[in-house]
Amino acid sequence: MKSNTYKEYIAPVVVLVAICLVVTFALAFVNSVTAPIIEENAIATANAARAELLPAADTFTAYEGEMVEMDPGKVFVEEVYTADNGSGVVVTVKTKSFGGLLTEMVGIDANGAVTGVKVTAHGDTPGLGTKAHDPAYLEQYKGMTEYADTTAKGDPNVTHVSGASISSNAVHYGVCAALEQFKAMGGAN
Repeated sequence: MKSNTYKEYIAPVVVLVAICLVVTFALAFVNSVTAPIIEENAIATANAARAELLPAADTFTAYEGEMVEMDPGKVFVEEVYTADNGSGVVVTVKTKSFGGLLTEMVGIDANGAVTGVKVTAHGDTPGLGTKAHDPAYLEQYKGMTEYADTTAKGDPNVTHVSGASISSNAVHYGVCAALEQFKAMGGAN
């Protein structure tokens, strides 16, 4: 029986390459349509979180100055938004947690007191690890202006979640970084 090289080897490869090209162009088109919508939704969600953390603010402007990095690659300020009416700032901090980087937003009023903390992204273990992200746990940071230690367990002003020390420390370290950012900026300006 004679083998036909084109039908056996070349034709299937050409068909698969054509299918891959069609799928690639289709995905690129869908991405070009949905990317702006996803970005708008992310901005709206972040603005809503800022308004929730600093209710006295009217509008926000991105801070363009230097960002605090307390532990390179592990605890750093990602962005800061200042309230246009001078009522405070909202600091977005990333800290190394049990499941990778944890992102939290910290509101700080013009007097340097924490107005609220919200964990916006994490990879921590659902259940035990995320107890340090609960609003009831985060409520203890309201009013905080200073910290005694960068670890939750070492700071007598806060309680940590037993069995979730890494997650508790990540949240606490983020609040500490936000307070340091506020000080480095010279206040809410």
